[in-house]
Amino acid sequence: MNGSSTPRPGFGARVWRAALDLIYPARCAACDLVLDEPDEIFCRGCVMTLAPIVSACPRCARPSPTRIEHPAPCIGCLARPPRFQAAAAGFEFGGALAEAIRRLKWGHMPELAPTLGPLLYAAAVRAPADFRDVDLIAPVPLHRRRLRTREFNQAAELAAALREAARTRDAPLGRVALDARALVRTRDTPPQTGLDALQRRHNVLGAFRVRDPARVRKKRVLVVDDVMTTGATADACAAALLSAGAAAVLVLTLGRAMT
Repeated sequence: MNGSSTPRPGFGARVWRAALDLIYPARCAACDLVLDEPDEIFCRGCVMTLAPIVSACPRCARPSPTRIEHPAPCIGCLARPPRFQAAAAGFEFGGALAEAIRRLKWGHMPELAPTLGPLLYAAAVRAPADFRDVDLIAPVPLHRRRLRTREFNQAAELAAALREAARTRDAPLGRVALDARALVRTRDTPPQTGLDALQRRHNVLGAFRVRDPARVRKKRVLVVDDVMTTGATADACAAALLSAGAAAVLVLTLGRAMT
C-alpha cells in the first residue's frame, strides 16, 4: 500500500499509454509543435503569448488594465447592466489562445476541446464560488443551418470538456447536468465579427429561446462559450433563460476580448 487513494494504472495500461505517446505525441494546441510532456497544452513559445486574466469587471469579465484587489463593475455595466449575473474568462483573447480557438472552430478540430477543457475549468476555479454553485450547464447554441455546415458546436464541445475536467478532479461542477439543447438559436444571425457593440446587440436580439422552460425554471444556469467580445450574445442567452424562469445566469468563456 502506498497510502494514496488513487489507484495507479497497471503495467499494461502504462505500456499502452507510452505506445500511444510515441505514435501520437501530444502537440501544441496552437502551433502543432510536439510537446515535451503529454499533459501540456501549449509549447513554451506559445505559452509566452498567453495573458491570464487576473483582474476584471465582475459583471462582464472585461479585463482591467491594472491589477485590482476587489474590482467593481465597469462603467459600461453600470450604465447598462447585462442580464447575466456575472461573467468570468480565463485569458485575454489573443496570441496562442486565439489561434487554438480558431483551429477548433474554423479548422474543424473538435478534438482540441478536451485539450482546452482544463483551461476553462481553471477559469471557473479562479472565479467566485457562484460559478461552481450552479444547477445546469448550457452552451451557446448554433443555428441548425450553421451546425449542419460545421458539424459540431464548439461551445457544446467546450462545455463537455469543462464538465469532464471537473469530473476527473472529483469537483462538484463535474456532477452538474449538461444540456446542450437547453437553448435554441431561432435565427441564423450573421457573424458578429466587425460589428460594434450596438450592432452586436441588435444582431442577436431575440435570437434565442429555451427549448423546455421546465428544465431551467428556478435553476442557476452556467452559459459556456469560447469567447466573449461585448457580451451581446451572452446577454441575449441570459434574457431567454430568465424569461423562461431561470433563477440566475452566469457566463464562462475561455477568452475575453479587450473591448
